[in-house]
Amino acid sequence: MTPSSSKTTRGWCALLGAIFLFSTIEIASKVLRRQAAVDSTLLVFVRFMVTGIVLLGLSWGRWFRKSHLTWRSYGIFAVNGLVGIALSITLFHDAINLFKNASSAAVVFSVNPVFVTLLAPFVNREKWTVGKVTGCLLGACGVVFFAWETGKLDSQSMRGLGLMLLAAFLFASSICISKRIMPKYGAMVVMGFSGLFGALFLLPLLAMNFTPDTLGELAKGWLPVLYLSVVGTALAYGLYYYGIHHTTAQGGSMSFFLKPVIASVLAVLILRETINWYMIAGTVLILSGLFLAEVLPKLRALRRRT
Repeated sequence: MTPSSSKTTRGWCALLGAIFLFSTIEIASKVLRRQAAVDSTLLVFVRFMVTGIVLLGLSWGRWFRKSHLTWRSYGIFAVNGLVGIALSITLFHDAINLFKNASSAAVVFSVNPVFVTLLAPFVNREKWTVGKVTGCLLGACGVVFFAWETGKLDSQSMRGLGLMLLAAFLFASSICISKRIMPKYGAMVVMGFSGLFGALFLLPLLAMNFTPDTLGELAKGWLPVLYLSVVGTALAYGLYYYGIHHTTAQGGSMSFFLKPVIASVLAVLILRETINWYMIAGTVLILSGLFLAEVLPKLRALRRRT
């Protein structure tokens, strides 16, 4: 195995690990909702303040000893934090509370690869291919099956769907921005500063919504908040951005199509949610899309080398 292929393999392993951890976010958020009424803005602030500190601590040597950061660099990190965290993830948590099932919330957010496929040629100069577009469409169809798992969408679910799609678009924009700047700064530095800036952008909203019960509710739900911050965010984002740094923006986002499958299984095991034929059909379409867009081209490339 060449050094390049070894890094790619590690990149995909990191992506799979990250997607598994991302798939637990909706589950942990539902558990938190049952224990305490923690404001979404406060939850996002804690998650990404911790993530920013942890990732910058781990990457201290890279960005301090070899520092080539400028005011423009910090501006890019700030924009990425505003779009991909302060806006996207806050909307994401608001939308989770509007969905009946954690699995449905996970599925709709997984549509972000559709947006990445549209944006990547303009932001990252990645080319559209028939396989990637077709695979992306199959994955999107699979998401639709999951979104209609109950057979209908009431007004609350429709609001949740709209918020989650907007969150997915903003997150996709952040993926493309991050992919473009990571070769220069490194995955940990990009996500560390983006997380820190994203959290700081939320401070005015936190001040406006702060009540005497705010810290009490946070204390009641400290265990799921700790999990969401350290494992579901700091570790997961570190793995994810390392993964897309060694693969592609489209490839990294396509791995998100596995999220609804994993999240649904976890929802059944932990929250006792039920799986129906809509979800099974969605799983088949999602996995078919992944195979067509990512696995098949690599198998063909490997065959040409041998």
